[in-house]
Amino acid sequence: MKQLIVYLIYFLCGGISLLGQDSLKIKFRSRALLDATVSGYGKEQAQGYYSLEDFRVGFKAVYGKYELKADIGLGGGKVAIKDLMLNYHLKNSVLALGNGYEPFSMDMLISTVDLRFHQSATSVLAFADSRKFGITYHYYNKHCYLATGVYTNNDINKLGGESHKNSFVSTSRGVVRKIKDKGRLLHVGGAVSYRTSQVNVEESPIGSVSSDGVTSMFPAALLEADIPDMGSELKGVIEFLYTAPRFMIQSEYFFDCLHRTSGQNSYRAHGGYIQGGILLKGREFEYDTMYAVPGRPVTSQAIELVARFNYTDMNDERSGILGGEEKDLSLGINFYLNRYLGIKINGSYVWVGDFCNSFYQKNFFLSQLRLQYVF
Repeated sequence: MKQLIVYLIYFLCGGISLLGQDSLKIKFRSRALLDATVSGYGKEQAQGYYSLEDFRVGFKAVYGKYELKADIGLGGGKVAIKDLMLNYHLKNSVLALGNGYEPFSMDMLISTVDLRFHQSATSVLAFADSRKFGITYHYYNKHCYLATGVYTNNDINKLGGESHKNSFVSTSRGVVRKIKDKGRLLHVGGAVSYRTSQVNVEESPIGSVSSDGVTSMFPAALLEADIPDMGSELKGVIEFLYTAPRFMIQSEYFFDCLHRTSGQNSYRAHGGYIQGGILLKGREFEYDTMYAVPGRPVTSQAIELVARFNYTDMNDERSGILGGEEKDLSLGINFYLNRYLGIKINGSYVWVGDFCNSFYQKNFFLSQLRLQYVF
């Protein structure tokens, strides 16, 4: 499957190039994230880690109204297709077909190299999903953004494989915004997503909702809930963003409801975060009006102080499913050396609540360092 996709990419690029060499624009790109984590957790196996968290290569080809994007991940000793999108651009709209993120959670849609911290907040990782194969329609103008799409409940690497899931997802997102000069922006919106029950299964599936927490380097997820007899799922998010020349604040609140095929009580969970950044050096923050997501500072060389508080509750006594509860506070500083290189340093304190994974038996602090490049 993966080799077939790679050959398809080359075929499409070759076909486009035959249509007109002068009109075809191709840009190759790559990025790498090298992470290190040190913890005072007190467990011998959790004192410190380092890893190549992400390494990928890809390209973007543009011909007229058509745009083809492809990224291949090479980290962790595995080869996996990340983004593989064919976009058709119309006036104030985009029709996208392929493998990518559904329009749910502003933070999940931000490029990893532009995140304020090493990874998205605990609540984002719990309630947002990974990439999916499907089709999305995006509409945008100065005052609003609207998107809707239909997806398989699988990314392209799992289609037809052992982990293939026979269900579909429908997701829609809407944003209203007021954009002013000098980097001032007010953005309010939300999204809703519905997933159908799985079909063609011998037994009722056991679903799960989980989150690694503030780091993915520890050997166990911080929060994890198993849902027996899992049926359909309905979830939503409310989002807020404000940016000024030297300051930004961003927040999201999630709620999730997973129905049960056995007639038992549905499983409900919720959580959210609030985070902000202050520029000690540099001015203004990037904002993609086409997809309604914030980015890194506009200034190529910048220094940013960041802070984030997160709360996630995956304990639902009504359904009898207890996935854990936690709070965490993170502080950090980001150095953008230029458009291609960056250094991120942060520390997080986690309050471990009831019924978290048994690996986490007390509150803990950890510090993290990331070296990143992107071009």
